[in-house]
Amino acid sequence: MKIKKYQGETEEQVIEMAKQELGNDAIVLSIKRITPTGIFSIIKKPYIELTASYDENKVNIESKQKGFFIDLKGKISSNNSLEDKLKEKDNTIEKLEKRIVELEGYLEKAMKSLSIDKNSTNNKYKNQVVQFIYEMLLSKGVHSTVCNEILESVDKEENQNIDLIVKIVYTKIVEILNQAVCDSLEIENDNKTGEAKSIVFLGTTGVGKTTTIAKLSSQLIMNKNKKIGFITSDTYRIAAVEQLKIYAEILGSQVEVVYKIDDVKQKIDKLKTINDYIFFDTAGRSHKNEKNMEEIKELLKEIDNPEIYLVVSSTSNFEDIENIINTYSKFSKFNLIFTKIDETDTIGTILNIAHYGKNKIAYVTVGQNVPSDIEKFSGEKIAKVLLGSMYK
Repeated sequence: MKIKKYQGETEEQVIEMAKQELGNDAIVLSIKRITPTGIFSIIKKPYIELTASYDENKVNIESKQKGFFIDLKGKISSNNSLEDKLKEKDNTIEKLEKRIVELEGYLEKAMKSLSIDKNSTNNKYKNQVVQFIYEMLLSKGVHSTVCNEILESVDKEENQNIDLIVKIVYTKIVEILNQAVCDSLEIENDNKTGEAKSIVFLGTTGVGKTTTIAKLSSQLIMNKNKKIGFITSDTYRIAAVEQLKIYAEILGSQVEVVYKIDDVKQKIDKLKTINDYIFFDTAGRSHKNEKNMEEIKELLKEIDNPEIYLVVSSTSNFEDIENIINTYSKFSKFNLIFTKIDETDTIGTILNIAHYGKNKIAYVTVGQNVPSDIEKFSGEKIAKVLLGSMYK
C-alpha cells in the first residue's frame, strides 16, 4: 500500500480528486483542515488535506497522468477532445492568474501590518520579503547583527520568490545553530569505568534545574536501565531537597544532602560504587554575588572530572544570559541546557548565543512533563520555530 495526499478548498473537492485518480478502492485515512502559521497565515488561506492509501498494484498513477498528453502517433490519449483540453488549460491559467493577484494582495497586507512601505527610506533592506523576515526575526529576539549576517546575501530587490529566500535563510540559521550542537555527551555514553560519572547542574534560581535533572535521570533509568544517585547542595530554597527526594523515590534512587563543602567527597564515595551516574543539584544563586560564585567554585573542586551543565532559561533576555554564561565561564567549562522554550516568544536568544558564544548546547526543555519534555538540541528544530511554518 502507498499513501498520497490531496489538498483543496473543500472536502468534496479533495474526495473527488482522490476518487478520480485512485478509484473507489482507495482508503481515506484522514481529512483535516490545515491553517497555515507564520508568514503563510497571511499569504495563504486555510485548506482541506485528505490522506488516502491505495494498492500500487491496482492503481497506476503515472499512466493516468500521461493521459493528458498527446502520444507519439498524434492521438489524444484522453477521452476528451482537443478543444476541451484547450478550454481546460485556459481555465487553469485564469485560476492561476486570479490566485497570483490574491497572493499579491495578501503580501501587501502583510507588509503593511509590519509597517513596511515599498517607498520607505527607513527600511533596512530593499527587498520587501527580506525586510519582512528581518522584522519578524527581530520580534523573536534575534540580535540585529545576527539578522544582518543571515539576510544580507539575499537582499536583491528583484528577487521576490518567498520560498527561495526562506530556504536560504533557513539554511543559514541552521549553519549557525549547528555550530553549537554537542557532538558527544558523556551522559549519553555507556559508562564502563566501574565507578559513577559525576554530572553537575549549575544555574541561577528558578531556571528549572531540579525538574531538568528529573527528566534526564528518568530517561536514563527507564530507557537505558542506568542507575543514578543524587546529591543536592540546594538547602537554601524551601522544599528543594524534598522535591528531589520525591523524584528519587519514584525512580528508586538514593539522595544525599550536602550541608557543607567538606561533606562532598564522602557523599560521592557513598554513591559511586552502586550507580552509573551521580547527579549534583547545586543551589540556585545569583551570578552577580561574588560570594555565591566562590561557593560554587569551591564545590566543583571537590568533584573529580565532572561533566557540567549550565541550565539557563530561554525566557531571559540575551544580555542577561550572556552575563550568566560569562560569569560561570571564569571558573568552569560546561555545556548549556535551555529550559522553558515553550514559555517564550523570543527563542531567537538561542540563535544569538550560538552565534556569539563558545559553549555547546546539549538539551532544550519544552514543558513541565517528566520525563518527556526534554530533547537533544537540534539546529533544524529551532530554525523552524524561528521561521514558523515558512519552511517545511
